[in-house]
Amino acid sequence: MKNTIYLLVLFSFASLKSEAQTILDIDSNSYNTVVIGTQTWMQENLKTTRFNNGILIPTTSLPIFNDTTMLFQWPYNDDTTYINIYGRLYTWNIARGSDNVCPVGWKVPNKSDWDTLSNFLGGDSIAGGKMKEIGTAHWLITDSTVDNSSGFTGLGGGFRGNPSGFRNLGSNGSFWSSTPFGTNGIYPRGFGYSLFSNTSTLSSSVAVGNNGKSIRCIKEVTASIDNTSFKNKIQLFPNPAKDRVIISLEELRNYQLSIYDLLGKSLYQQKLVDKINYLDITFLPRGTYLIQLIAEDHVVSYKFIKH
Repeated sequence: MKNTIYLLVLFSFASLKSEAQTILDIDSNSYNTVVIGTQTWMQENLKTTRFNNGILIPTTSLPIFNDTTMLFQWPYNDDTTYINIYGRLYTWNIARGSDNVCPVGWKVPNKSDWDTLSNFLGGDSIAGGKMKEIGTAHWLITDSTVDNSSGFTGLGGGFRGNPSGFRNLGSNGSFWSSTPFGTNGIYPRGFGYSLFSNTSTLSSSVAVGNNGKSIRCIKEVTASIDNTSFKNKIQLFPNPAKDRVIISLEELRNYQLSIYDLLGKSLYQQKLVDKINYLDITFLPRGTYLIQLIAEDHVVSYKFIKH
């Protein structure tokens, strides 16, 4: 007998994540990406020297004015050997500009996008530990609160002040949002978000637009399918189950399947390549678990019990 399982609220399981596709920017730089909740983020900082319409983004030397014409990028310390690891640093006019600097189908995240990420990860006070790369390869110090459980893999890429120059490599990862602070006028300011080596906080602040910060692109959500419709298109049975679970799909949509315990720990992942999928669960102890299915335009989660 087939039992339709109730759709769970995804935001209550803060460390759920899934690997996504690799994407290219206009300069053919390749980026790994990761699904975090209902969002898809780049796992790496942007590296391009062009908007995705082909317009060149120049570099320059200090000092620069702070007005709406300031469209510049830099490798940290003007040293191109840093680019592959940390990406480039950009002025805020690039982050908020009408010419999109992210790959086609992606955008610079706005303040709401960053806040959604933080809330999903449990709030500003702990989100940073779930977003930072583990270890001291790219951070000066770390501690046990850093687990990168989101997969965001934030690095201490520093920033470029004006006129102070390049600062805080290894102690600070600094990112733009596309959201302005105030009316800006001829002296633009934008909201930014920062990770620090000595805290697990994700910190928001306002910065002058001629500063240089990293950009992490987020996938644009262009389509959304009513989750209610999937209650009839996806079936999981039997439930409770002992040895295996069958997942029946009305249509194939390149699903990534993950199993989590109720603390959000990832236990298993696979791609669903057939309409009828037999999932061996003999490796699981008795208890209650979550199955998460991620497609390009929606995420659904189901609860099941292992006898």
